[in-house]
Amino acid sequence: MDFSSLLKKLNSYKPSSSLPDDSQLMQELDETISVLETESPEYRPLNKEGKSGYLLDFTFSSLPVIIVPDLHGRYNFLLRLLKAELPAFKLSVGELLCEQKLIILCVGDGIHSEKRGRLRWQQAYEDWQSNAYAGPSMQEEMKENISTMRIVMELKRDFPRNFHFLKGNHENILNSFDNGNRPFYKYANEGQMTCDFIRQVYGDAILYLISLFESHLPVCSAFKTFCVSHAEPESFFTREEIIEGGSDLIHAFTWTDNDVAAEGSVKKLFSMLTGLSEKKALWFGGHRPVSEKYLLRQNGSYVQFHNPQKMNVVVINKSGKFDPEKNIVSVI
Repeated sequence: MDFSSLLKKLNSYKPSSSLPDDSQLMQELDETISVLETESPEYRPLNKEGKSGYLLDFTFSSLPVIIVPDLHGRYNFLLRLLKAELPAFKLSVGELLCEQKLIILCVGDGIHSEKRGRLRWQQAYEDWQSNAYAGPSMQEEMKENISTMRIVMELKRDFPRNFHFLKGNHENILNSFDNGNRPFYKYANEGQMTCDFIRQVYGDAILYLISLFESHLPVCSAFKTFCVSHAEPESFFTREEIIEGGSDLIHAFTWTDNDVAAEGSVKKLFSMLTGLSEKKALWFGGHRPVSEKYLLRQNGSYVQFHNPQKMNVVVINKSGKFDPEKNIVSVI
């Protein structure tokens, strides 16, 4: 697919006056789940049941990598990224993706506008309390969320080897307390409100498919010189344990608060996954926002770079070297 055709398709997913058709959404979900279920074991090792595990292993790859922080309904973030001509590259990000010359990795949290949509959430909450689960405010919120995830799924279907999306704590459409998930609320009762909206507007079949999509997402990715997860890893797990998943692991990689992770967990995990010395440990994550460009934790080995007011990404070129002042760049 050439970039102009791809961009035209992705632009068609922008929010409009109406929500997407349920049959179209069902087809897109079904096709994306099939891709996630059949990824190559070359980079996504199989678990004991012979299914795609929860680890992405690109330690063999020399391709440049772009790491995208929490999206939270910012569909335009991905569109701007694809059109961006970053200093390290001669072509736009989207052109390079179409030529399969780089890897884009999103750290998860595709939905919920959070602080950006705080007033909208509060109005939607008032509607929700009156059993109006799909009122005007909630529709505006969900148009952005659905647009964002349709773009994510399109990119995954078109470039299964070169575009990846990790599971974050917001990938919990059922607002459940199972399988490492926790119910979510911040400015309203966002988790339950989103679940109720999907059930009312689209029905249980699509609600189930979204939950299935979420359950098939990886939670951790290893490259030659760095690793990535949604949140700071709370504790150490073996490579086999990461591949197998499980409630404890998923929670430990998606929900960790600041100053909670075991000291040295990042270094031990990094060394185990890459084979490099703990002294070279470099791990990226989003989840907890930062007010500036980045924040270093775990004695500098863990880099938080999710600033919800910015559209910053991490760019790692073939050398694998990282300087936070040079390699965290804006796509605006």
